Amino acid sequence: MVRTSLPAALIGLSLVLSGWVGRSMASQPNIVLIYIDDLGYGDLGCYGCRDIPTPNINRLAKEGVRFTASYITNPPCCPSRCSMIMGQYGQRFGKYGMSRGLPIPEDRPTLARLMADNGYVTGQIGKWDIGSKRQGPLETGFMEVARKPPRKSPANGKLDRKSSKYFCINKAGETQWLTDYDGDNVVEFIERHEKKPFFLYWSPEAVHSSNQDAPASLTRRTKAKGKRSKLAGAIVSVDDQVGKLLDVLEKRGLRRNTLVIFSSDNGANGGEEGSSAPYRGGKGQGTQQEGWVRVPTIFSMPGVIPSGEDYHGLVANFDFYSTIASVAGLTIPNHCDGVDLVPYLNGKKKGDPHEYLFWLNNEPGDAVRRHLVAVRWKDWRLYRKYEKDPWKLFNLRSDPREEKDVAASNPQVVRQLSAKHAAWVKTLAPLGKIPEEERGGGRVSEGHGWVYARVKKGDGQEMPE
Repeated sequence: MVRTSLPAALIGLSLVLSGWVGRSMASQPNIVLIYIDDLGYGDLGCYGCRDIPTPNINRLAKEGVRFTASYITNPPCCPSRCSMIMGQYGQRFGKYGMSRGLPIPEDRPTLARLMADNGYVTGQIGKWDIGSKRQGPLETGFMEVARKPPRKSPANGKLDRKSSKYFCINKAGETQWLTDYDGDNVVEFIERHEKKPFFLYWSPEAVHSSNQDAPASLTRRTKAKGKRSKLAGAIVSVDDQVGKLLDVLEKRGLRRNTLVIFSSDNGANGGEEGSSAPYRGGKGQGTQQEGWVRVPTIFSMPGVIPSGEDYHGLVANFDFYSTIASVAGLTIPNHCDGVDLVPYLNGKKKGDPHEYLFWLNNEPGDAVRRHLVAVRWKDWRLYRKYEKDPWKLFNLRSDPREEKDVAASNPQVVRQLSAKHAAWVKTLAPLGKIPEEERGGGRVSEGHGWVYARVKKGDGQEMPE
């Protein structure tokens, strides 16, 4: 069900009047893709959270569309990011679990490569965790990459990456919370490229564990108690940076010409007391439940996407690629499993973008908790932990916490969904092999400032070599 704040015809007219349709390359819409680490469905105010204030993310939702059935089909972090950047199920290129270091395919463009090849300045800030060691962001389509700043231990004041993930030394030599540092880089990137079409991918290390060093300046702004207060403080910092983003877009007159996508790489981390409410499970214990794969997602572009609306259709993170390509006026590559979501949001297309969504995490040797075989269709969720296990079936509308297995009383639904899953499996690539020298994934250099990709002279991007 879709509720739109403007009739589709009026939205279409507003696109034409604003000049967004058919714009020249120099005035193509900008894209900012924000991908949080381990942010739970129930940990934002606009998703019902009551103990963590997120006014800026709430504003983003108020000025856009809040998705209620947005999924990660390749959890956890590394496969989720690989699927998103490629715009397809990770199993299409042999990614069946964590398999960190498995190369992403080079015979089809990454989202960053597609944008860079079509006139966009492409920038990356924060966590990478995609592809092999030789497939860092600069090698896969990003033209500017923010260096990772030196880390500082709050315990002894020494530079120490292991003892503190989230305190760093900024360019002025001051101690700063890492997420805040990222936000400053977001602003800097946009200010430098306000006159060019840009695609910025910001994926903070927040709110991945451990947040034990979250300062009182953040935690005291929440109502969360105990260990959860540390996670809450980290989320407050994320919200602050969204505020910086919206402010700089407004200040530079870019807000209505910028699509902002906000999402998470997988569900809440129970060990940090993250919330998947009203669903059960998440990263870690209870991995097989809905809370591991359903994530908060917001799209906002005033004048193009409705404001203050909910969208309940089934979507996946690989739809980001296709939507971004379409908004930029580009053809969606044939390899993509995703679809352009904008016509569904403005009412031009009816029904769900995907009738079925599938999961298959069964990497040999992977942590046992990460195995998952599942299907979503309408209100139904069919899943099992191992392929040898019997199927379990739940109706998420009447039983969002998946507490009553109704497989026995709905054999026809089990047969239908299991047959669809089996047919999907036949379309996939075999399990990918990770060369020993590639294990660990790509890296981003340390220091301050930015690293630039080499570009050809005269390409119009005016980037340093």
